[in-house]
Amino acid sequence: MEDITRIRAQKLRKNATKEENHLWYDFLRTYPVQFLRQKPFGPYIVDFYCYKARLAIELDGSQHYEGNGPELDAARMAYLQEVEKIKVLRFTNLEIKQNFEGVCAVIDRQVKAAFPSSVWPSASHLPPGEGYNRRSMKTVTIYTDGACSGNPGPGGWGAILQYGEFKKELSGGEAHTTNNRMELTGVITALKALKEPCIVELYSDSKYVIDALEKGWARGWKARGWVKGDKKPALNPDLWATLLDLCDYHTVHLHWVKGHADNPFNNRCDELAVAESRKFR
Repeated sequence: MEDITRIRAQKLRKNATKEENHLWYDFLRTYPVQFLRQKPFGPYIVDFYCYKARLAIELDGSQHYEGNGPELDAARMAYLQEVEKIKVLRFTNLEIKQNFEGVCAVIDRQVKAAFPSSVWPSASHLPPGEGYNRRSMKTVTIYTDGACSGNPGPGGWGAILQYGEFKKELSGGEAHTTNNRMELTGVITALKALKEPCIVELYSDSKYVIDALEKGWARGWKARGWVKGDKKPALNPDLWATLLDLCDYHTVHLHWVKGHADNPFNNRCDELAVAESRKFR
C-alpha cells in the first residue's frame, strides 16, 4: 500500500493543477520553512505539508463536492487530525483564483504561530533570487505571432514583451515547419524569456493556441497521452507539453486579437515572423 501511495504522489506532483503551482511558488519565495508537495500520510496524500508547523494544506476541486466526496473528505480529515495530529487548512481552487491574498493571510497566521518572530527574515534578508514573492509578481504584456510559407514550409515567429517602459522584441524561424508550430514557438520563447514567475497578459491571433489553452483542450490531450477526443493523435505534443509547464509556472491571462487588423503590436509581430520566414526561402 505504501508503494502504491508513493507512486500516486509522484504522479500528482507531475500533474499539478495551475492553482497548486500558484500556491507552491508562493511558498518557495515567501516562507523560510520548508513545504513538501503531495505528502503521503497512511492511505492519504495531502497537497502541501510543513513539518515544522505540522500543517497540511489541501486544495479542493469539484470532485470533492460530488457523489460521496464529502464523506471521503470527512474520513480523511478525521485521520489527519486524530491519528496524525496535524492541523489541516482547506481551500477551493476558486478561492485561489479569486481571493489569493485572503488564502495567503490564513496560511501566514498558522505558519507564523508555530515559530518565534526571529525566524522570519525581512525580504531584504532573503537569499539571492528569493527577495520577491508570488503575491507581488510583475505583470508583463506579451504579443506573439507565427507565419509559414507553404504550411509546411519555411516559417518564422515574432514576439513583443512589455513591462512598464521596457519593451523587447524577439524573433526566430525554421526552414521546414508549420504555422501552428511557429505560433506555439513564439509563445514558448516569450514565456521562457521571463526570469521569474510573472502575471502574463498574452495576446495572440491564433485560435489554435488560445482555444486549446482557454478551453482546456491541451490539458485533455496531455491527460489522454496526446490523443484528441476523436481518437486522433494531437499534433505538436512536444511544444504543448512545454507550453503547459510554462503556463503552470506563470499566471497567464489569454486574449485573442484579430490578425492583420488595427493592432500595432500584433502587426509588428507579424512583420517579425514574416521576415524570419523569408530567411529560409
